[in-house]
Amino acid sequence: MHTTAQDHPTKAPDYFGPRAEDWSEYRNRALREGKKYLAAVDGILDVVREGRPLSEKEGRVPDSSVNAMISTGLFRAFTPVQYGGLEMDPASFFEGIMRIAEADSAAAWIAGQLNVHSFEIALMDERMQEEFWGESPDTRASSSYAPVGKFEPVEGGYRLNGTWTFSSGVDHAQWVILGGGDRTFVVPLGDTTVDQNSWDVQGLKGTGSKSVTLEDVFVPGYRTHMLIDTYNDANPGWAVNNRPLYWVSFLSLFNSTPANTAIGTATGGIETFIEQSRVRLTRQGTGAPAAQNPFLHLKVADARTRVRTVKDRHLKNWRELFDIACQGQEASPLERMRVRFEAADSIAASFESFAEIWPIAGAAASSSANPLQQTMRDLMAARNHGSAGKELAAGQYVKELFGLPPAPFSDFGTLSYYK
Repeated sequence: MHTTAQDHPTKAPDYFGPRAEDWSEYRNRALREGKKYLAAVDGILDVVREGRPLSEKEGRVPDSSVNAMISTGLFRAFTPVQYGGLEMDPASFFEGIMRIAEADSAAAWIAGQLNVHSFEIALMDERMQEEFWGESPDTRASSSYAPVGKFEPVEGGYRLNGTWTFSSGVDHAQWVILGGGDRTFVVPLGDTTVDQNSWDVQGLKGTGSKSVTLEDVFVPGYRTHMLIDTYNDANPGWAVNNRPLYWVSFLSLFNSTPANTAIGTATGGIETFIEQSRVRLTRQGTGAPAAQNPFLHLKVADARTRVRTVKDRHLKNWRELFDIACQGQEASPLERMRVRFEAADSIAASFESFAEIWPIAGAAASSSANPLQQTMRDLMAARNHGSAGKELAAGQYVKELFGLPPAPFSDFGTLSYYK
């Protein structure tokens, strides 16, 4: 069941007047932009693939890969049209990230994370938008939503101090979004110190998810976003971005983004496994070709089918959510919770499917030079991301299914329940 803005008295009515209009041409334009973007992505995959070893070695995606992604329009996918953005449909954007992930997991991860933050900026005060996109529609923000730093209200805004961790792609950002419990703060990267030695991991190494430290940094009030505004449909950005793309839930979009990298990584990994198995000989028994192993046949068929299934489901969900918005409606809480759970399940399925074929990949797969080894580590890291919490997402989904009260409304994690 879908609802309209008029069904919710808590919503700001002046934001939702245009919802009664025919948005079919808006939808068609968004799909056209998405189609052009996907064609452009296909043209950069060799560049991104060549940069994969450097991502792994240096702990950051190389500039060549980022520049190639900029050329596709990726970082203006959710930028409002008045700033030179594309406002493409989310499913097209997601599919492009999946394709990039087949070439380099880290490049796909930061592409998704850096760009999805533009969606939140579009929900904020117009002054924030002007500052953010004033010089370029490709402006990027990394984030660290966990409220681990300190902030205090002061006249005209807030004073921030402390260190925020795990800011993916921060080396390629101009701004950073920091969590503060019930709100987020947007800070120019120049006002922070990035700890280049803070990223020491084995999975998704190239994402460069480093720590940022702030010392007595003032953030004006208009550079903050109250997360509850999304739940109450009171985002100030709707005063200028009152269009279907921005009626889609930001938190649904945010929590669905990591699934794209996991799906693409598993897809690429399974295909690499198949390529290697075509020529690999077993080292036990007769030394027969690995491709003749009947146990391998079932595992490959299962893995490939499961990943393709979750990919199709994930993209279908986002086509439907965008269509709902373009009809002037909004997805019900049950629909949002289903999509939230299925996104987390997609990450789990991607990891588990590849893990099933790992034991028959051969000893060579453990070599650091073998892309299968990196694929395994990257999928393990993705499975540990907050958005991959299939268990928590299941509870949220089923509570809504049974009409039970939601979890306490307290921070970014629990907000994912509502929107």
